[in-house]
Amino acid sequence: MSWKDIIGHGSQIKFLIQAWKTNRLGQAYFFHGLDGVGKRTIAVEFGKALLCQSARGNFEACDECPSCKLVDVDNHPDLQRHFCPRDVHEFPRELMKEICDNFSLKSSRGGAKVLVIDDCDLLNEESGNIFLKSLEEPPPQSIIFLIGTSVERQLETILSRCQKLAFHGLSNAEVELVLSTKNIEGVPDLKRIASACGGSISQALMMTNPEFSKIEEFFLTEIIAPVPDPVKLIKMVVDFVENAGKDSSSQRGRARWLIQCVLAWLRTQMIVKSNGSPNPSPRFQLPGTVEMGKVLAMIEACFQAENQMQRRVQLQLVIQWWIDGLIWADTVAPFSSPVGHV
Repeated sequence: MSWKDIIGHGSQIKFLIQAWKTNRLGQAYFFHGLDGVGKRTIAVEFGKALLCQSARGNFEACDECPSCKLVDVDNHPDLQRHFCPRDVHEFPRELMKEICDNFSLKSSRGGAKVLVIDDCDLLNEESGNIFLKSLEEPPPQSIIFLIGTSVERQLETILSRCQKLAFHGLSNAEVELVLSTKNIEGVPDLKRIASACGGSISQALMMTNPEFSKIEEFFLTEIIAPVPDPVKLIKMVVDFVENAGKDSSSQRGRARWLIQCVLAWLRTQMIVKSNGSPNPSPRFQLPGTVEMGKVLAMIEACFQAENQMQRRVQLQLVIQWWIDGLIWADTVAPFSSPVGHV
């Protein structure tokens, strides 16, 4: 991969390369923005170029030397990537201590060292304080990339020692261009996906998966059934998000995708009821519709669920509260008194 292969974020890439060319590269950077827009990709690609044994004059990794090949298979001893474990909602102090101890060691291949930490929104005061030593006294020729969603969710002690770089969602045209380069089965509606994914490539790729469409249809059919089964729905959604793997950002991406699907369907319901017109863009036929009052309450439940996810509330709890909010939308306020069904 070269920088020209990365679609979007041209100004951020130019900023980093210019800092390298003028010997003004910082020791630590905080990349913040929506999940799935390419923050981690750019951090790893930059680290790969730093470690490359025959980097080109424009600061591009050659993709052919032993160092580049080790990075590609996530096995380079001098490029560490870490994220918060799946089963916890705060970065464990023990894991952070292990990360810092390993990072403090001398470079294995006699060059730079690169540390990429994802899920920095989950750093608590204890794990953050452990990490401060690495920020204040990093190894020689090292660089640290921290990945999070927003500046507001970071510890001030961490943030003050980093250069901040914002990443925004890709444009619809950029999303379509990225999707056109992927080997996607079938003939997905790229324009619809691009307009619905919020500028997130990970969200867009989920929407091209035929299995995800089956999950979406099943969920919507069950949620408007005369007697929805909350236990069944919660288990289905929890299994679905956990099948993304241990990466918590991938799990949140799946949950956010399903919430966005429900929101899109609810907005269509509003159009149908307001205009008295048929579904303007039916993806599949569902048995019946939902009363306008309940539609509005269900939309509010989706907004509340997204807000809870942004605050990094434990994902299983968010799913439970969200489904309760959808089912009981016409009887109780979402999240006011969640009913446990786990």
